[in-house]
Amino acid sequence: MSSPTSGPAPAAFRHDPVKNVLPAAAATARRWDYEPVVADYRMLTYHNRTLDRTVPVSVSATPVLIAGVGPVVASDDGHVRLYSRDLSKVYWERRMDSSVYASPVLAPADRHVVVAATSGLIACFDLRGGLVWSVKLGTPVFATPTLLPGSGVLVVSAFHSRCTGLDIRTGAVVFEQALPEPWHAAHGGSASYRDPYAGPVGTAEGTAVVACAEHVLCLAPDGTELWRTEASASVRATPASLHATGEIAVCPVDGHCLFLDARTGAVRGELALGAKITGSPAVSGDVLAVGTQLDVTTGVDIHTRTPLWTAPQGAPRSYTSLTILPDGSFAATGERGNVVCLRAADGRFLWESSQVLGLPNHETPMDVTPVAGGDGDMYCASYTGVLYRFLFRPLPGETAP
Repeated sequence: MSSPTSGPAPAAFRHDPVKNVLPAAAATARRWDYEPVVADYRMLTYHNRTLDRTVPVSVSATPVLIAGVGPVVASDDGHVRLYSRDLSKVYWERRMDSSVYASPVLAPADRHVVVAATSGLIACFDLRGGLVWSVKLGTPVFATPTLLPGSGVLVVSAFHSRCTGLDIRTGAVVFEQALPEPWHAAHGGSASYRDPYAGPVGTAEGTAVVACAEHVLCLAPDGTELWRTEASASVRATPASLHATGEIAVCPVDGHCLFLDARTGAVRGELALGAKITGSPAVSGDVLAVGTQLDVTTGVDIHTRTPLWTAPQGAPRSYTSLTILPDGSFAATGERGNVVCLRAADGRFLWESSQVLGLPNHETPMDVTPVAGGDGDMYCASYTGVLYRFLFRPLPGETAP
């Protein structure tokens, strides 16, 4: 049994695609190795007056979690809402001009949340729901942006092979950059404009690594291209920044994991995992976890670039991501629609969630990457319009707030 922890994991446990938790002042001791339970849920619906019919509202984006307050949830109808912790109240509600697929991004220093709509509208809200700034890029955004903390530049990858840098304080455009197009764009590929899907990732040097088509680029905060490396195939999964080794782990769809020098783009190593990869990897300490579409998860030593363990489960659903719990364990929403948790050190199965609530016509599978905070809450959602709050078990002597 893994040892429970009384506080959140250090920053090294997290990687850029899942920096979406504003921690509470004090963490609460929880049994992260014990299956959490559904404490609250909320059905997201919309009443169509023309049809006189109530329909569910899908959620495709992972929420931002304001620990001790509640989740900021962006749904496919374009609404952005801050819910109370138990999901019973809506503190504020705003509306984008189109659906939201990319996960919202937290700017923790300013306590702001940035939301990217599929239309290309980018809006920044404070935690009271006030609009700080907005900008229309004009190209669809499906990849989750990333914030470069040192420079305060928000890097946005958009369809039609575009990349834009925005000033996180003002929304001013810092740079605009064309990205390499997929090989089939030159041959009339009907879906060639739908790239990139992979989100950019920040490095320890303060640069941004952007995966697009069959290439990986490194951009300075002003948009200057520092290096470009050709990948073995197209990339759909967001890379992982390995700060401890100065490398970037890139996983193309051909099932290879490439280890690139973050400064030069040179390939330092390569590992074949044997199946297609569309879910984003994550790093916890010295272990990189990568899941394939065969639902096999591999833990890789980031120093030797060799497998430490293999688990026959725990891989993320297509176009979602592995994430990290506050104790450093890996978690992902698997193909069955449940969250599966694996111990980082050895890949040992710890728990799998259940959303069976005895509700009529309730489809239990979830579809997005879960997000968990140090206060013992985890939120996840589904395309069928159900938002869940899971509660982790308190340690002996502790009580759930």
